[in-house]
Amino acid sequence: MTKLKSIPCNIITGFLGVGKTTTILKLLKQKPANEKWAVLVNEFGEIGLDGALLSVAQEGNKSVFIKEVPGGCMCCASGLPMQIAINMLLMKAKPDRLLIEPTGLGHPKEVINVLSSEHYQDVLSLENTITLVDARHFSSQKHLDNQTFQQQLEVADILVANKADLYEKKDIQAFETYLSNHIYLKLKPYLLIQEGALDFE
Repeated sequence: MTKLKSIPCNIITGFLGVGKTTTILKLLKQKPANEKWAVLVNEFGEIGLDGALLSVAQEGNKSVFIKEVPGGCMCCASGLPMQIAINMLLMKAKPDRLLIEPTGLGHPKEVINVLSSEHYQDVLSLENTITLVDARHFSSQKHLDNQTFQQQLEVADILVANKADLYEKKDIQAFETYLSNHIYLKLKPYLLIQEGALDFE
């Protein structure tokens, strides 16, 4: 690990069903040909690693390495499952970039705490945390009151409203009104995208 230095790392977070895996697949297609990327995925045991991501790993792609932390939130139990998985992934792949997809029910602040710890200070360089949202959720009090949903908004460096092709005008208005009414969100950049088509730049 001591030979690995300042590997760019992005967290792709968001609520269940918002399109995190689709977005990661679109980002992988934009990967520079001369780079190796590693992806750490967290899903609950019964669901397991997303089939689309797994197929990328099985296609013999030598520049994409994928590892799963199964069985609940990767940051629980003092982040130990996550640390073990990251260490194994970094040692195997020696990647040029690490993407991390926590479960939609996980605690993104805890994930960031692990990645910011002394153990990874020199190894990883935390870059933009991308929080994917569905603008339709901003009209749902159930989502707005959800602590994990709130935390995902709070940790975001960039907010990305996915599935924009399904929105009505009122959905976009509710999303933008919510951002403007919360001082910790109003200055954060946001994008509207369809089908996870997030530009890597």
